[in-house]
Amino acid sequence: MPSLQEMNRKRQAQGLERNLKGIIHFLEDQYTEFQQLCRVFNPRRGYSPTAAKEIKETYKMSSAKFAEARALQQLMRGKYRGYADLDPQLQRQVEELSLMFRKDYRFFEQNQNAWEREQKARGEKAIPQRLLTHVYQVYATTSPLPALLLCFQGDAASLQAVKERITLRDHDTWDTAEGELWFFVTGVEYADVSLLREQLIDRLLAGLQKKVKGIALRVSTGEQVHEDVLRVLRRDFVEVNTGDIKIL
Repeated sequence: MPSLQEMNRKRQAQGLERNLKGIIHFLEDQYTEFQQLCRVFNPRRGYSPTAAKEIKETYKMSSAKFAEARALQQLMRGKYRGYADLDPQLQRQVEELSLMFRKDYRFFEQNQNAWEREQKARGEKAIPQRLLTHVYQVYATTSPLPALLLCFQGDAASLQAVKERITLRDHDTWDTAEGELWFFVTGVEYADVSLLREQLIDRLLAGLQKKVKGIALRVSTGEQVHEDVLRVLRRDFVEVNTGDIKIL
């Protein structure tokens, strides 16, 4: 006759098995709706923050349930081994369901990430391609050549005032982007960065009531000027106060 302790262990093991079956049944019910949400999620037809939030919360909840199911299986294989038979079919159901949830969530993530990349690209200002093309052409025939790559941000009237103060020579050019004015000015050599900054501010920004700010990048070869450099230069504007020019 089994002891009281063995009987208690048997009941506990059976309780673990019931809990495991309950979790599997719950996840099976949740999966039908989860799969549908993931499959119809298409930001290009209209982004739904509510649907995205529900998908993420359901996946987070399911991950916790799968962790609980595996912990129950571990107990049944270990502490309660011999008191309850762990049905291999239950083990397969847990892993198959887990794979299905992961597969559909990856599908959702790929759609959302693609949409976020598109939104970021749309929100990013266009790179001044005409200026870049000109710089490449200049350095293809004349390198090294000391020059300044200048970018100014401000209102339209103030940027026009800056433009009128710069005299361009043969190898020089200018270009515009939304709220920006770009210049490539050759023949500028200054060993003293602070002196260069002072002279640029005095000559280009004087009288503009701090409505413009700028960044000047010293270059001498075409390898120093490409799209990524221009994007980094733009990000540096957060560190520049209006009425000032930062030298890089």
